[in-house]
Amino acid sequence: MGQATFIENARLRGELYDVGTYPGLILNPACGWVLGELYEVNDLTLQRLDEVEDYYPDLVHDSEYLRSQVKVLTNTHVEVSAQTYIYNKNVNGLKLIATGNYAEYLRN
Repeated sequence: MGQATFIENARLRGELYDVGTYPGLILNPACGWVLGELYEVNDLTLQRLDEVEDYYPDLVHDSEYLRSQVKVLTNTHVEVSAQTYIYNKNVNGLKLIATGNYAEYLRN
């Protein structure tokens, strides 16, 4: 994919849905924690991630995901600014991943 350096695990408030072969995140500060990983990536890797996530900055309505600046809480209890991909389609009929942990969901 490109160059990515793992920083640490992190979380943010929202809901996670099973979109098929991958999850879809919806931000919602009133909901539980969604767990994830924080990485540092270079511009080329970010561009490739945009392609993988079907994100087109000039075609927002056609994008499956939107890349957004968010605040996440790291496992060391530090709030940091990060970018993540927010699901940009209707979640009606999709299964909610109640634990907010996609890796755990796949194991069960």
